[in-house]
Amino acid sequence: MNHLISLQNQFQSYLMNGHSEFQKSVVSTAKVPAEKRLAIYANAYRARLMDALASNYPILYQYLGTTSFEKMANNYLSQYPSHFRSIRWFGDQLPDFLNHHDQYKTFPYLSELAQFEWLQTLVFDSADSPTIKMEEIAAIPPESWADMRLHVHPTLHRLHLSWNVVQIWQSISDNQSPDEPIKNVSSSYWILWRRDLINRFCLLSEDEAWAINALFREATFGELCEGLCQWVEEDIAGQHAASFLKKWIQSGILRGVTLTMETS
Repeated sequence: MNHLISLQNQFQSYLMNGHSEFQKSVVSTAKVPAEKRLAIYANAYRARLMDALASNYPILYQYLGTTSFEKMANNYLSQYPSHFRSIRWFGDQLPDFLNHHDQYKTFPYLSELAQFEWLQTLVFDSADSPTIKMEEIAAIPPESWADMRLHVHPTLHRLHLSWNVVQIWQSISDNQSPDEPIKNVSSSYWILWRRDLINRFCLLSEDEAWAINALFREATFGELCEGLCQWVEEDIAGQHAASFLKKWIQSGILRGVTLTMETS
């Protein structure tokens, strides 16, 4: 058993790092020497991982084109060999890789496009949960609203972008020529979530983005109202927060509500 484990480790080391020690354990023939046999496995291994990367980033693949994407994928694989049991998760470091690699960091929109695509996969794979209904909020006495804590749906993710990568993604998804990369005048805030088995995304205003971040911190509704006074007058902050609440419930990004004296 120990010998088998040793062989498996050597084979893995060959596939991932090119170490040649395992070649001594492979039988050569006149037609197919050991080096060629191993090369078949090594090439197939890298090709399978590159296919997985293209599957996780289909729009980035189309945007770069086959040749450029494969070159990028080879560079990524050399720096970030797969360490997951499931090939599904291969590519989790690609946005960071594109953001720091000398060859790609001068094109920061590539990293943001990859980040947007990766979050789409996380949204799709996130656990499902029932969503809150307006009737549940209506059943809470008005005097208790300030103590409400609204809990976000497990599929909800946030994204902060500096480039028009969502428009690029949308154009390619619609089989149209991609927009030219343009840096936004100011940062844009997005949320992504799943509803009725469909991935969705939405651009947020600055005040709603702040409010969504407050939800992730499990702020109370009263704290939401107080914080929104940065954008609206104090006497209408409650109404402003309530309009957000209605929108969030209709969109399906909230999974529940509790009061501060309750446990979630």
